[in-house]
Amino acid sequence: MSTSTVAGPSSGSQWRDHPAIATVVRVELMRLRHGFLFWYAFLAPIVAAVPLYIGSAGSAEAESGRYWEVFRDVSLELWGVLVPITAGLMAALSVRADHDAWRLMFSYAVPRSRYFVGKVVALALLQLFSTAILAVLLGIGAALQGRLIDDGMTVLGGALLPWVAGLGTVAVAVYVAMRWGLGAAITLGVAGMLCGALISDKDFWFAVPMAWPMRVILPLAGIGPNGVPLPPDSPLRDMGAVPVALVLSALLAAVALVLGGHYLKRKQI
Repeated sequence: MSTSTVAGPSSGSQWRDHPAIATVVRVELMRLRHGFLFWYAFLAPIVAAVPLYIGSAGSAEAESGRYWEVFRDVSLELWGVLVPITAGLMAALSVRADHDAWRLMFSYAVPRSRYFVGKVVALALLQLFSTAILAVLLGIGAALQGRLIDDGMTVLGGALLPWVAGLGTVAVAVYVAMRWGLGAAITLGVAGMLCGALISDKDFWFAVPMAWPMRVILPLAGIGPNGVPLPPDSPLRDMGAVPVALVLSALLAAVALVLGGHYLKRKQI
């Protein structure tokens, strides 16, 4: 006697309709690695750091034996400015590239929120790739000056902590790009660049997310947003601002992920 079973959804169908976030992120990264954004992430730290290392040799501080400090401080200051504008640029161009594919993508029974989360995580990882290159370049500069052992943790923290402090801005930039388009996201990035330079040393820095990456750099490197060394008694040297910025960034990222997922669920294509 033969038996029959009721056919249910195949595992392949379940995988297509409910892909893991890691799968969505992997697909996003595969698409990003062949375009402009990959080369931007790869070249930005090189273009920022290498000329600064060469140019620092002619500074008055370098002549007084502070070659490494000048290179480190100016590189980190520039990076604090680049983190938010990079978030806006990457979000704008990446979302713009998806417009033609949305009609097909949203026709599948995949929760749309996963597209949003995957996009944010992929762009954050791309920025982490760029950050790692900066850390390597700063490490090479420190080694050439015999300062790697003494300043290794400063190099690592100065590169990685602004990335963490900028995760909230990445998520917000993706939300802005999806809801209001390329121009709005780029405007957000440009505003973030200005905020890093103008607001990170103000008492209300915590109210402006785009200023958080620069704010964590100030006490780590001991410099102001203008690159000038901070006085020993400056309140900007207080390391207590670093965990505050990191926690705020994580909270903002979580809120933006929820809002972005909700928006995509209602979006008409």
